[in-house]
Amino acid sequence: MTEEGQKTSRMFFALWPTAKVRSALDRAGKKLLTVCGGRRTRAETIHITLVFLGDVVVDRIEELKAQAALVEASAFELNITRLGWWRHNRVAWATPEETPEALTELVANLSSRLKEAGFHFDERPYVPHATLLRKANCHEKMPEIDPILWGNKEFVLVQSVVSEKGSTYEVVGRWPLKSVAK
Repeated sequence: MTEEGQKTSRMFFALWPTAKVRSALDRAGKKLLTVCGGRRTRAETIHITLVFLGDVVVDRIEELKAQAALVEASAFELNITRLGWWRHNRVAWATPEETPEALTELVANLSSRLKEAGFHFDERPYVPHATLLRKANCHEKMPEIDPILWGNKEFVLVQSVVSEKGSTYEVVGRWPLKSVAK
């Protein structure tokens, strides 16, 4: 609940992997666990965040969806080739060697739409990554992984639902990315 007593929900926009990509990222997380320890991300929750909104008043979720529907961006592929670790928050992750321009444009377009509509969100520099471990302590060399090719033809809006069993993620909206002629 907000200070005004309005019900809120934790929300974020993301890239959601196919089952094949999710499985490959989960295997990478298992490799990382042997080097870093920590707690693995549940396979069904692996994703790459585009924009993290945090708590959004539930009455504004339809407005969020309407803004997402206005976003124009191209489909793209990610080539996940690197594993890494942030010491400050003890998160281990997988990332592409290079960030495709189409991904940068998607995040910028989405952020601009949300800002114009008065939504508040985390505005730090964008670093695409799939969190694979939390509470990690990675002092050894990162293991090698086979490249994971992740084709992105849509982006999603996700709601974090908290229950006594912990948090689960529910996709509450999907929007296509434009196909690029080759």
